[in-house]
Formats: sequence, C-alpha cells, structure tokens
Amino acid sequence: MDLTGIGGVTLVILALAVVILVVDRRISEQSLELQLSEQRYRQLAESVQVILWRGGIDCTQFSYINQEAEGLLGYPTGTWMSTPAFWNDHLHPEDRQLAASCCKAAAENQGPQRFEHRMIAADGRVVWLRTSVRLVAGNRETKELIGVMTDITERKQAQEIASRCLHEAIETNYVTAEASRAKSEFLAEIKRLNDQLKRENTRMSAELEVTQRLQQMMLPRDEDLRKVATLDISGVMEPAAEVGGDYYDVVSQDGGVFFGIGDVTGHGLESGVIALMVQTAVRTLLASGPYDSRKFLDILNRVIYSNARRMNCDRNLTFSLLHYQDRLVTICGQHEEVLVVRGNGVLERHDTLNLGFPLGLVEDISGFICEAQVPLGAGDVMVAYTDGITEAMNCAGVTFGIERLSEAVRISHRQPAEAIREAVLSSLHEYVGGQQLLDDISLLVIKPA
Repeated sequence: MDLTGIGGVTLVILALAVVILVVDRRISEQSLELQLSEQRYRQLAESVQVILWRGGIDCTQFSYINQEAEGLLGYPTGTWMSTPAFWNDHLHPEDRQLAASCCKAAAENQGPQRFEHRMIAADGRVVWLRTSVRLVAGNRETKELIGVMTDITERKQAQEIASRCLHEAIETNYVTAEASRAKSEFLAEIKRLNDQLKRENTRMSAELEVTQRLQQMMLPRDEDLRKVATLDISGVMEPAAEVGGDYYDVVSQDGGVFFGIGDVTGHGLESGVIALMVQTAVRTLLASGPYDSRKFLDILNRVIYSNARRMNCDRNLTFSLLHYQDRLVTICGQHEEVLVVRGNGVLERHDTLNLGFPLGLVEDISGFICEAQVPLGAGDVMVAYTDGITEAMNCAGVTFGIERLSEAVRISHRQPAEAIREAVLSSLHEYVGGQQLLDDISLLVIKPA
C-alpha cells in the first residue's frame, strides 16, 4: 500500500496548526494537540494492513480471507468463512446499504466497485476501510467476488481533526485572511493527495487484474482439450490469491500431446509473471524444432534463470513435461509425483525427483535432466497435480496428503476425466471444510480415449 496520502495529510495538519498559533496564542492547546497527533500518525502509518477476501456474489459467505483480517478487526478467519452474513452483520449500520449496492453492481459485471465504509471490530472500535470488489469467474462454473480492503482509519481521523480545528477557529473568529488562505491551501492539498492515492490504487488494481486475466486466458480451454481425439483431458487451476504461481498447459504436436505442469514458489504478482513466462517459453521451444528433453529443459531453465535475475526476484519453480504418443508417456523434469490408476484399479506412483532440478535456481541443470517412460492404455488414468492439493490442511492442521488424493482418483478412475477432476476437488474441499487454501491448486487428468 502507498502511504504517501496519510503522511502528506499529517504534515499539512502540522503546518496548519503553526499558522493558527501565529494568529492567536489562545489556540495554543489546539496546536499542541495537532503536533502530538502528527507524531501518532507517523507511527500508525507503519501498521496499515490490507485484507484480501473471496466469496459468493451476494457476500453472505466467504470462501477465503487472509490473516490480516484477524489482525486488524480481531475476528478469527474461520469465523468469517463459517458464519453466514458475517460481513454484513459487522458492517456499520449506516454503511450496509452502500456496501450491498456496490457488491450487487460488481456481481452484475458492471466492473470493479470501490467505496469507503466502516466496520465494527471485535473490541468495539470503528475501523474505516476502503474496499475494492470485482467479479471473478470460478473454475467450477461458479461466480465469486474478490475484495481488497485497506485500512484508512488514520486518514479519516486526520481529516476529522483538521476539520474540527478549522471549524473551531472559524467559530471563535480567530481566523485571519492568512489563516483563510492556509485553509484553502490545506483543503486543496488534501484533495490532491486523495486524488493521487486513488490513481495509485487504481493503477495497482488494474495491473493485478490484467495479470490475472492474462493468466486465466493462457490456461487451456475446455473446447481445445476436447479437440484432442486420442485423449480425454480435464484440468483446473484455482489461485489462493488474486494472482497464482501455478501453471499447466496442453499442446498437441506431431501426432503427440505435451502436458506441462509447474509450481512457482510463492504467489502474487511476481509468481504470476514467472508462470506466464514459462507458458510462453514452453510453447516457443516446442514449436522451434524436434523435441529433445535435455535440450528443452536446459534452455527453458536458462531463460527463467536470466529473467528472474533481471526482475531482481528469487522465484523458481518445479516443472515436469509429459509427452504422450502411441500409448506411451515420457516424463522429464522435477515436480510432484505422477499418479497412474490402471483399468483394474491398481495404483502406481511415479516419482519425478531424479528427473530434473528446480528451474531458475541455478544457471545450468543439464547434468540433472533424465527421462522416465510409463505406458498408458485404454481404461488407465494419469493425474498430475501441484502441492497446493496435498498440503491443504483441515481445521486440525492435518494435510490432505498424497494418500487421500490417490484414493479419490482410484475410486473414480472409471469415470470420464472431468468427473474424476470434480471428485478430487469435492474430496479436497470437503476435507478442508472452512479452512482457507494457503496455496494455489492445479490438477490435470488424462485418460486414453
């Protein structure tokens, strides 16, 4: 968050207090109050927090909210997600109609909505928030709202103190022509800083929205997957934040099909950008000539390593490429295990630890690149995934784990790929209950047609 607005406001308040002190010594107590307030606001500005949430279009049920909500308002994150209408019940009564109107406009796809409102904290405090809310299409043919709430309590308090001091000075006839000019300059500066803050917040929201839309646009579409005549394919990616660091792609080429899946460390804007880089580089390399796994991964790693250093970030990723052709899958690159359930229900877990090295961590990984081959026939199913699934936790802090994932696939392996995908996601969400997903989740299901 840009704190320029809050800092500017407090400095202008101090300047105004000095002007009033020169006009008449009888307002010295007001001047002292403003000086002390300026010191308090400098300290408080360092603790401004941002709340991220995701929920239904009617805002009656949250599916995710970050820890900043508990730190700022005092309510446990689990209470936000498990209590229907929790947000509306803790909105200030005078602001409920405004919030409902803005959420409705966002749900009707009228674009991002931004508004300022109050919430009642657990200890009874009134907290001012600026909320930006917009519609996002879910991966399971559902629609949800995503919200970003920023604490603006200090700014509101600063404005109230400044307004009160000016009003008292005017009422007691202590404002001279110079003080009137100072008032005008003060109000103009307040407006300028507020406009600057709004422009910066709009710019940052636009950057995140564009990156997320690009990432979603890069994912394979269901209609494209259905065009692969030899395979039944279904995939999904659900980000934990507005921009995720997971990646998967499906590319048909020369009678075969390539499946890429990866997981960038962390999530947020940088991870999302790295994931977009990987998607573009993979498709470029596959289109540039005959496929050779060692050469392919070596060049891909050098591209990601170089760009990560240029971005001055420490992101890297695990990545595997699966090549299916003539009922045989060739796997290269280090990522999570690849699961295979045979037509008779027998489960196989294929480790990729020795097939490569994390991309972007070191410049040369050519000595680590290997291949493994797995036959895949009629009735078999192959599943690739990211660790957001296996590391998701329930309310007791126990992870979903590879065994539960494997069992969900095994039980549903005779069904179509999309039904298997939904069975895994249903099992996962039922297991974690109201707990937030701390990492992005991706799942790719492959069955010979």
